[in-house]
Amino acid sequence: MNFEITLQNNSVVQFLPGLPQDYKGLVLRGATAVSAKTNFAEIVLQQLTGENYFIRLSTGKFLERLFAKGWTAQYGLYSNFILKNDARKEIKNIGKIHLRKDQYICYFTDASHCNVQFDKDETFEFIDFFYSPKLLEELTPFFPELKELLRESPQAILNGKGGWAIPSMKEITSQILDCPYDENTRQFYYDLKIRELLYQILETTFKRDVKTYSFKPFEVARIHEARAILEKYIDKKPPSIRMLARQVALNEFKLKTGFRKYFDSGIFEWLMEQKMQQAKKLILNTNKPVKEISAMVGYPRTTNFITAFRRQFGVTPGALRR
Repeated sequence: MNFEITLQNNSVVQFLPGLPQDYKGLVLRGATAVSAKTNFAEIVLQQLTGENYFIRLSTGKFLERLFAKGWTAQYGLYSNFILKNDARKEIKNIGKIHLRKDQYICYFTDASHCNVQFDKDETFEFIDFFYSPKLLEELTPFFPELKELLRESPQAILNGKGGWAIPSMKEITSQILDCPYDENTRQFYYDLKIRELLYQILETTFKRDVKTYSFKPFEVARIHEARAILEKYIDKKPPSIRMLARQVALNEFKLKTGFRKYFDSGIFEWLMEQKMQQAKKLILNTNKPVKEISAMVGYPRTTNFITAFRRQFGVTPGALRR
C-alpha cells in the first residue's frame, strides 16, 4: 500500500493481511486489506488500485492521543473525505489541515511526509482518492486550468483549506462503499465512479457545468454509437470505459461527459437501468426463476441482483411477481 504508520516513539505499527475476524466496519469491496491491533490502537486500511488511481479507506480507533507519521508515495492529485469525527493532518509540502465530518480537501503534492493527530478513544473513518497526472490529462480539454497545474507541478491545495462535500460528492462516496456488484462488473463501476467524483471536485473548483460543453456532429454520433454498443451487454460483462472509448474513437472523459449531456445519465447508471428494466419485463411477463433472470441480465450472484433490483424499484423481484 506504500503506507506506514510510525508512532512518536519511532516504533512502526505492524500490519497483518486481511480484515480482522470480528470486523464490522465499512468495507471497500475488492480491496486489499491490512489491519493492526495493539494495546493502543485498532487500525484497518483497505486499498483498491485501478489504472492511474487508487482508493484508500482508513478506519479504526486509538486508545491514547498521539501523532502518526506516514507519507504520500507519488506526485498527483489527492482528495481526502472525512466520514466520521475529524482529522488533523500536517503534510510537509502543503501545511496543516483540520477537517471535520463531511468535509474534504483536494491538493496536488509530490511524494511527501505527513503527520496525523488522533484523539484518545475516538473512532475515525476517512476515504482518500489519488489521481495520477496521466488520468488528469484526460480532463484538460474541459478544465484548461489543469494543463498549467500539471506543467508547473505545484504543491498546492485546490479548495482553500478544505470545504464541505456537496451532496453529489457524498452520494458518490457512499455508492463506492456500497458497491453491490461482483468482480465481473465491479472494476467497471469503480473506474466510472472515480472519474465521476473527480469531475464533481473539478467542477466545484473551476465552476463548470456539463450542459455548457459543445460537441461536434462526429462526436455526438460516436456518443450514440457507445450507447448502442452498451445495449449489447445487458446480459454480460460490459467493456471497460477505456475500451469503450477506444471503440468509438473518443477520449474517456469526452465520452463520459457527452453521455451525461445527451442521455442525462452516467454510463454505468444507464447500463444498470437497462438491465433492471429488462429484468422487470422478465419478472412480469415470464415464469422464469429469479436465479435464471439474474443470470440473463448479467448478475452471476442472485443476491447481488436482488439488492440492485430492490434499490431500483423499491421491491424485491419475488414481491413484484406476487
